[in-house]
Amino acid sequence: MGEPGILIVEDDEAVAQGLADILSGSGYQAKWCEKPRKALEVLKKDQLDLIILDVNLGEGNGYDLCKKIREISDIPVLFLTAYQSEMDVVRGFTVGGDDYVAKPFRMQELLVRVRALLRRAKRPVGLQIASGELVYDMGKHQVYKGKGLLALTPIELQLMQSLLLGWPQTLSRERIFCEVWDKDGSYVDENTLSVNISRLREKLGTFQEEAYIETVRGIGYRWAVHVQR
Repeated sequence: MGEPGILIVEDDEAVAQGLADILSGSGYQAKWCEKPRKALEVLKKDQLDLIILDVNLGEGNGYDLCKKIREISDIPVLFLTAYQSEMDVVRGFTVGGDDYVAKPFRMQELLVRVRALLRRAKRPVGLQIASGELVYDMGKHQVYKGKGLLALTPIELQLMQSLLLGWPQTLSRERIFCEVWDKDGSYVDENTLSVNISRLREKLGTFQEEAYIETVRGIGYRWAVHVQR
């Protein structure tokens, strides 16, 4: 196994070079490009494990590029954004982003996010979990609803996995932060969790008019439909 490959898409050379140096010093193989078209070319020909994508690019924007990335790959995408409003966060998740870091950011926070995304991309092999109309194949890291394949991001897959494996228990927000994002959840906010849960609920739909994910007020979330392993 070689060093994980990370592509930085950033039009500020100083920022990009600083990120590349930090990532290279932390055991990653970092590449950098500034134009969306070039990023797509690199993604198609090189072995990559993660993309760090700035929202504000001189040529186009990160949201549009993420949409194009999702047409050809399910590689984890980490947004760098100067915005922190709920709508901007939702937009990043809606176009297929997996996580975001707001500028100015701490390098340690960025590295924690990177490690978490790379860890989530590795799934256990050979286990299938059924619930309602859903089948979660953990080996292929795919979710089927009936005969159709659902388009879920790595974070959504990890959220679903944690809730399924935790059934019938209620998972606290702190436990979800720990399992899905990082060891202690110190770099995750409530908004990120609620946005991802909401988006996952929408994609899963309902079973016999019951939502698959239940909010347990004041505690967290639980998988609400019977699970067969």
